[in-house]
Amino acid sequence: MDEEDHVLVRQALIHELRNQKSDYMPLYDTEGRYNKILNGLHPPKCTSGIAPVDKWLTTLDMGHIIATCYNRAVVLLTLPEKGICETYFPIRSAPPLKPHSNIMCHCLILDHYLHVVLKEGCLLPPSCMEWNNNKIGEAENWHFEFLDGQNAFNELMSKEPKQPKKSTNEHNRIICGDTPTLEKKKQEFEVMEDIEEDRNYAISLEYLDRL
Repeated sequence: MDEEDHVLVRQALIHELRNQKSDYMPLYDTEGRYNKILNGLHPPKCTSGIAPVDKWLTTLDMGHIIATCYNRAVVLLTLPEKGICETYFPIRSAPPLKPHSNIMCHCLILDHYLHVVLKEGCLLPPSCMEWNNNKIGEAENWHFEFLDGQNAFNELMSKEPKQPKKSTNEHNRIICGDTPTLEKKKQEFEVMEDIEEDRNYAISLEYLDRL
């Protein structure tokens, strides 16, 4: 993807977001978040080196814009320990005659994004909740076009073995009046860490070279 293509992609997404602001505000909730996403689409002032984080595309923010701008389904696939898989549909336009033949799929594996070509009629992850709550008019038909594949995906995922839960000290007995030593305390109690995975997966503009 050369520089001219980069410019065209940026301009298309900026035009979509600016001219259809009323469609996206229910998705992004606040003016501040809307402006942050819009500003992120403009090129950085420094053109050399790696693009700063605020100029990265994130699926949660941009999936709806890309899907709507190019009138196609946008799919995010990843491993269970990295997050959830989702499908982003256009928020206001009806699906074309062959919506299954032009799906854009990103796959996150080991902190790297890959472009995946999906077979027609393949299983698809469920629709993004924001799309379900904010779709406009004929856009609802996207859901019916992919309903069978999404139901099959959910059924398949329900059969996946659950990750084992970490052990806890819930059933450990504490004796009142006992003054355990430091070593004993270490044996009776464990420090548990709750790790929360970030669902904002960064995708640079260069990733759109598969459009």
